[in-house]
Amino acid sequence: MKRISIILLFLMVVLPLAAHAQSARQYIDQGIAKYQAGDNSGAIEDLNKAIKKDPKSAEAYYVRAVVKSSLGNYKEALSDYDKSIELDSKYPIIFNNRANLKDELGDKKGAIEDYSKAIELDPGYAMAYNNRGTTKKDLGDTEGAIADYKKAIEVDPKFAMAYNNLGNYKSEQGDYKGAVADFDKAIELDPNMIIAYFNRANAKDNMGDYDGAIADYTDALNMDSRLFLAYNNRANAYIKQRKYQEAIKDYEQAVKLNPKFALGYYNIGLSYYNMLKYPEAVENFDKAIELNPRFAEAYVSRGRIRGVEKDYEGALSDFTMVIEMQPENAEAYYGSGFAKVLMDNKESGCKDLNKAKKMGYDDADPVIIEYCNQ
Repeated sequence: MKRISIILLFLMVVLPLAAHAQSARQYIDQGIAKYQAGDNSGAIEDLNKAIKKDPKSAEAYYVRAVVKSSLGNYKEALSDYDKSIELDSKYPIIFNNRANLKDELGDKKGAIEDYSKAIELDPGYAMAYNNRGTTKKDLGDTEGAIADYKKAIEVDPKFAMAYNNLGNYKSEQGDYKGAVADFDKAIELDPNMIIAYFNRANAKDNMGDYDGAIADYTDALNMDSRLFLAYNNRANAYIKQRKYQEAIKDYEQAVKLNPKFALGYYNIGLSYYNMLKYPEAVENFDKAIELNPRFAEAYVSRGRIRGVEKDYEGALSDFTMVIEMQPENAEAYYGSGFAKVLMDNKESGCKDLNKAKKMGYDDADPVIIEYCNQ
């Protein structure tokens, strides 16, 4: 999981002000108030005035960096962080936040350097350990990441996010039982940590505890009903219980929340496919492909239905598209070959079927025996 934001912590860090401090202080305070109220442009305006009044105010540059970052003006924000640190380099929070921004911009090595500087300035800075761990994980340094997460917990045993991140690592390693224990601890420390419920649900699902997964996804949704992925994943758990109607309801809610969620439409289509409701399935596969023209699984599923409905040209078109995208897709060669032999193109069809067989697709055998070994 991405590192947690701490942009509001500047409210607890009052940096020393130089000449004209009182007037600059007023503009900084006004800028902070406007930022908290959602008036980012007004905040920038006040912070500009603060800097004009006191060009050596590290705090003004820092707060403006926070606001610019929230607006997506990352390069300008980075410049302001740089200036703030140039003016006063003893505040670990500024190095931590500049590191967050560098990570967002893809400069992960630079981010690690800043997190390390923050830790050097404050060896008890749990969040900097946690954030550095996340960046190390992104760089493939899993041992370093785990060490940092554990250090974050050592310096702050109540730091729930570090437990959540440890749980994510264990899930990725297939240690779902250990992951659940870490997510349990995160939730114990912070009962409102939505992401921990979501992550624990994923781990429980992978363990086959579908009821437990559904309960956790439901808890997450009760806290934030906008989580379209929670609806999608809860639906997946329902599918494994063969509760197709419940699943479809959740998938439909997911695409309602995110109309560009191609996977959601595909999952609706797959649910209808399993219920043998082919027209509804095709409608949703069509939508998934419209949103993602390179959605190979959607072409395969639509191709299956077209084959069943004896639309062999349509099936061949779908499977051919998949072969172009995924030359190692055995089912696509099987579907293409089967469609061809049924269209009396045995030579090419049998070639595709034999290729599918070579790739380990056993369903090709009976078709080869019936149509090709004559």
